[in-house]
Order: sequence, then C-alpha cells, then structure tokens
Amino acid sequence: MPDADVDLIQRYRPAIERSPVPTLLTVTEEHIVRYANPAFCGLPVMPPGAPAGARFASLFHGAEALEALLDRVFRDGVTDVATDVAFACPEGRGIHGTAIVAPLPGERGRPRGLVVQILDTTAQVMARAREAQAAQDLQDANEKLIVAGIREQELAERAGQSAAELRALLDTMSQGVTVFGATREVVLVNPAGREMLGLSGESPRLDDYRRCDFRYPDGARLDFEQDVLSRVVRGEPFVEEEVLLHLPDGAVRHLVLSGGAVRDARGQVALAMALYRDVTQVRELEQVREQCMSLITHDLRGTMTAAMYAAEVIGMNRAGYDPQVLAGRIIRSLSRMDEMIRTLLDVQRLRAGHGLPLLLGPCELVAIAREVIDDLASFHDQRPVLRGEARVEGIWSHGELRRAIWNLASNALKYGATGAPVVITVEKTSEHAVVAVHNEGPPIPAEDQARLFAPFVRTRAAMAGGQRGWGLGLTFVRGCADAHGGRVALVSEAERGTTFTLELPIDSRPHERPD
Repeated sequence: MPDADVDLIQRYRPAIERSPVPTLLTVTEEHIVRYANPAFCGLPVMPPGAPAGARFASLFHGAEALEALLDRVFRDGVTDVATDVAFACPEGRGIHGTAIVAPLPGERGRPRGLVVQILDTTAQVMARAREAQAAQDLQDANEKLIVAGIREQELAERAGQSAAELRALLDTMSQGVTVFGATREVVLVNPAGREMLGLSGESPRLDDYRRCDFRYPDGARLDFEQDVLSRVVRGEPFVEEEVLLHLPDGAVRHLVLSGGAVRDARGQVALAMALYRDVTQVRELEQVREQCMSLITHDLRGTMTAAMYAAEVIGMNRAGYDPQVLAGRIIRSLSRMDEMIRTLLDVQRLRAGHGLPLLLGPCELVAIAREVIDDLASFHDQRPVLRGEARVEGIWSHGELRRAIWNLASNALKYGATGAPVVITVEKTSEHAVVAVHNEGPPIPAEDQARLFAPFVRTRAAMAGGQRGWGLGLTFVRGCADAHGGRVALVSEAERGTTFTLELPIDSRPHERPD
C-alpha cells in the first residue's frame, strides 16, 4: 500500500472504527477499498471476508449502481447522497439504504479517497410501504362499504333521502344514468341523461321514457319499458347494446345502453340502473371514414385505369395516337397516384403520433405561393389572387409547404362563394412568416371548426353539397405546421368570410425532429 494511503487510513481509521454507522474508506479514482469498519462488514449484503483491496463496485450486488456517485464526488470534491438504493443479499433478500459519500482530501486539496457510509433504511422503506398499503386497504374497504350500502334494502326504503347524495356523484358523469326503483318509479336522472334523451324538467317520469322513440339499428321499434327496464328489474343485466333515438326535431342519436340491478341483502332487486352514452359523433366519423375510403379507392383505381389504358394503347401501336402524349398522361396519372399515396402515408404517420419528415433548406415563400396560384389558375380562371410582400425568405421544407398551401387554396376555391376571388396573402414579422388564405361564402359552423383538422372529417355542408374530398387535406396542413414549429388557425364568420392562417418561424431547423 503506498505510504500516502497508509497515512490517510491511519488518520481516519480511529474515528470510524468504533462508529455504529457502516463506513468504509476508498483510495484513488478506482475506488479501492482500504478499510471497512465492523458495522459496514456486518451489513446483510456483505459477503464474508475482509473487503480491503477490492473495488467498491465488486463488494456486493447493487454496489455498482453507486459507482457514478463515487466518481462524481471524487471528481468534484463535494459530498453527495443517494437515497433509497436497493441492494440484494446473498440469500436473495433485498435491503434499502441511503448512501452518503464524502471526499478525503489529499495533496493540494484534491481528493485522495472517499468516505462511504451506507445507512440501512429498510425498516423505514417498509414502513412507508405498509402505510401506503394501509391507505389502499382503507380505500378498498370504503369502496366495499359503499357497494354494500347500495345493496342494502335500506337504500330502497330511503331512496328519497339518498337521492341528493347520489345526484351529486351522478351530476359529474358524462354518461347518462337513470335509477329506477323496484316498482319501476324513476328515482333520479343525471343531467347528462336528461340531455341525451331530450327530457325536460328536473324530475322525469316513466311516461317520458315511454314516449322516447327508441329503435334498433335495423329500424324496428324498441319498447323501453319492456325491452330495457323489465329486463333489469328481473335481474337480467346487459352491456353495450346499441340503439337509435329519434328526436322530435328529426335528429337521430346513436346510444349504447347498459343495464344492471342493485340487490338487497336477501338478493332481491332494490334498484334498477340504465346507463347510456352518446356515440353519435363516433358513428358519424366511422361513416365519413368509410365514405372517404371508398372515394380514395375510387380515385386511385380511376387514376390507375387511365395510366393502364394509355400504356395499352402504346403497346398496341394504334394509329392516330401520339406516344409522347400518351406517355405524358401516364406520367401525370402516376404522379397523381404518388401524391395520393404520400398523403395517406403522411396522415397515417400523424395519426400514429409521428411528425412529418422534412427536407429543410432555404425557401422563398412568395414564390411557393405563386407556384400554387399558377397551378390552380389553369382550372379556376383568375380567382386565385396573391397579395403581400415581394419576398419572404426562410428555412423550410419547400415540398411540404407547397402541398399545405395548395390544400388550403383548393379548399377555398371548392367551398367558397362561386366566382368570388380567393386571396393568398404572404407577410413577414420579426420572428414569423404568415400565409393567410381567405375566401368569401357561408361560414364554417363552430361545431365543425372544432374537429375539422382531424382525419376523415368533412363539414356537413361539404357532404350535403356533394363535393368530393377525402377529409385529409387539413390534417396534413396541421401536421406540416407542427413539423415546422408553427401553427395553423381558422377564423370563419358570416361577415368576414373564412380565413386559414399558417404561421411559421423564420428558421424551422431548431424544431426539426429526428425521423
């Protein structure tokens, strides 16, 4: 052992030898153990034998987890602590400990070694675990008491007294809930239930449910009292049965019904509960998605058919057909198919939570907008108009921005007022570039605005008007904005028309995410 190490050990050994705190001394940056007091050697994790001369990390299973802490204290010369470290004993039993590491000063004030103390905190950790388990057991017991209380006959006898307590709980639920007594009287209905069924008044009666126009998905009439309530009162639970509710204003709601009974101590039905949740938006989205997928398939097949026909004509070498013209049609068809497939793949990436891959580089935003206008003007006369600054330069992905602006402009031309101009404005602030696409015409309803950027979502007016579309363009626009570190906003009012605004940082490189 080097003389410096001997001096170091002799200096500190008397102070720690009789200490009840498990302590050892290490030297050098390899953390070689030079002395461990009896309390340390008596730790359950320590194997038999003297540890002197071994590296600290090899003393016992779990010691290697502290190596980074020892390195940090040796390097910085500052005391540090690691709490709640788990160690494994040779027989498999685990202990918890708190490690305290302090530097041993050597020459010129630089650490020569370390003092390592490990306090066995297993009892405290286990006590905290027991306290947590006791709290959980108490919660479970309370829940069991609540369930047991509901099942008691007393609840049925005191239904009126308990209604206020149950109402406070049910008022917070988004599901509709109706509680009936054993004799089919309505005990209580939560606000969500009254709203879903279109019931008026604070205290609906069974007659109100009888008047509801419930139907099965195949259109057959559903008798709520016989087909729902009677089953529950008889003790026949059912789960997730879908029905249609036709409202007086002609609207149709898709509801999923579930029912169950609460029994008393004798096993008799004390209360009957009907639960229902509104899945109308889900079903509408599924229908729109099916329509969009059908349209996507149709468009892909149509484009592919056009390319195949042109290729067949070239192959037959028929007179009167220019091969170069036909080849151009094939290229345009394949390019269109490639664009469709890219859109589908990009939206799929966004739905999976991934950002769009970008190829960032210097771009001129006004030139990109002008490309879009030139492309659209051939089909829409002079309706697209470009306004704003002469040049707006930044670091963006040219291809994705062109597609995003094209989607916004083509939507404005498709759904805006017939013959009215569509204005694309490009502006620059100190930190952002802004592209605004404005069209006149009927506003987008607020309920459609809230979900317009979701995949396969189209406005009711667009669907009713017979306009073709996939419902994916705005999803791509939002994904493009997010990938660039920007945002997209929508303002749509009857007096001001509709404006989609794409705001981008001047340099999107700090926002680029690895693919």
